[in-house]
Amino acid sequence: MIEKLQVLKENFSKVLLLLLSLALLGGIIVMAAGSDDSAIEESPPSKPWEPNAKQRTYALLTGIPQHGPVLGSRKAPVTLQFFGDLQCKESRQVVLGALPFLIRHWVRSGKLQIRFRSTETDTRGAGGWSEFREQQSAAMAAGKQDKLWNFIDVFYREQGPEFTGYVDEAFLNRIAADAGLDLRQWSQDWVPLREAAIDLIQADEDLAADFALGVTPSFLIGRTGGPARPLHHFSVGEPKVFDEAIEELL
Repeated sequence: MIEKLQVLKENFSKVLLLLLSLALLGGIIVMAAGSDDSAIEESPPSKPWEPNAKQRTYALLTGIPQHGPVLGSRKAPVTLQFFGDLQCKESRQVVLGALPFLIRHWVRSGKLQIRFRSTETDTRGAGGWSEFREQQSAAMAAGKQDKLWNFIDVFYREQGPEFTGYVDEAFLNRIAADAGLDLRQWSQDWVPLREAAIDLIQADEDLAADFALGVTPSFLIGRTGGPARPLHHFSVGEPKVFDEAIEELL
């Protein structure tokens, strides 16, 4: 009888130990799950790439003449043609990297003008042609108020993740507002440009193809009104290659 009681006692101890182990394991799992949920809930919301984008754009461009897609004086002796897709990450890097120096140093002094040209690259992997046409024509509509460069500068500063198709009418309206546009006039100008942009974009892409410029950003440079040549081996962040090409043409 005593032996049976000892066996029962031992079995009870084993069962109790097993139950305690299971309870402890369950508690660990619950804590881990709670920790994951907390991490998700506390993750910061997505933000624009650059805070105060519109103020920075205004500071960079205010006082510089614009004529449609061209930034700078019509009499500037050198023209730099910038082929870009508004959703291209590398185009954003050059717009926020090398170009501000060129704008402050060469464009403000009246020696350089920069023309923006549309070339579809990264947007092809997002919303495709329809999204590309919407964003580029929206920029062209800003050009009717001589603020195309304000629009594209703010767009690049607030650019979303690549290949996500984030560009919709609400996003473009926010960019237009931050670019300082008369929104009613911009909306009216945008309507016909949705169709007109097809030919304008095609002309830009044909020009890019003529010079075998298959990526964005790409650049042509030359004397204003004269022949242009591709600008190779430039850095998106450093203006040195641009400077040397401009000085050579001057």
